Amino acid sequence: MRRRNPARWNGIDGRLGRELTIWINTVRHDGRPHSTPVWFIWLDDVLYFCTSVYSQKYMNLGFETAVTATLPDTANVLIIEGHAAAAHPDQIDPLADYFYNKYGWDFRQDDSAEWALITVTPSKVLAWGDGYDESEGIHAW
Repeated sequence: MRRRNPARWNGIDGRLGRELTIWINTVRHDGRPHSTPVWFIWLDDVLYFCTSVYSQKYMNLGFETAVTATLPDTANVLIIEGHAAAAHPDQIDPLADYFYNKYGWDFRQDDSAEWALITVTPSKVLAWGDGYDESEGIHAW
């Protein structure tokens, strides 16, 4: 994917680094949508989140890997479309450190669930309300 405006992308990248929650939208095997807020890490143009292996969103990813992720601000909209996959085992320890630094939470030590680290690789990023949509449109990436 190509980035249309580096200044706009820097703003989006910074915002994704600061935000605390994002809504993950998946699809059940029967086509019904499922939406839930999650903690996340944005690193090197990839979104990471953790979920229980018994959660609805995790089960949905077994049927369909296409997801959308949306920030909760309806005035400054940011939507990421992409595909989710289980993180490579080599990513778990470094990402656990990022989660701990951002949230004070280490999913490797949390025995309240069996946690899976999920990556979302964006295929499209849509944004509006960020001051660029008049001249740039809504496709940011």
